[in-house]
Amino acid sequence: MNLSNSIFKAYDIRGIVGKTLDPSIAELIGKSFGSAMREQGETTIVVGRDGRLSGPELMQGLTKGLLSVGISVIDLGVVATPMVY
Repeated sequence: MNLSNSIFKAYDIRGIVGKTLDPSIAELIGKSFGSAMREQGETTIVVGRDGRLSGPELMQGLTKGLLSVGISVIDLGVVATPMVY
C-alpha cells in the first residue's frame, strides 16, 4: 500500500479514489486518528459523509480503523458538512 502525503491538507484529507485514497487507506487513517484520540482521553467520534458514490466504502474503512483501536463511532450518514461540527 502506498500512502501519499499529498492527500493531507491543512483542514481535511483529499485524494483520488482508487489512486491515492481507498478503503484500506481510510482504515489506516481511522487507526491513526483513533489512536491519537485515545491518547487525549477521547472515546467517541461523530462521522458523516457527502453523497459521492465512494463515500460508503471509504466510511466503512474509516469506521473499521476507528473501532479497531477502541473508538465508538456515531455515523450520521449523508449530511451537510456543518452538521458534523
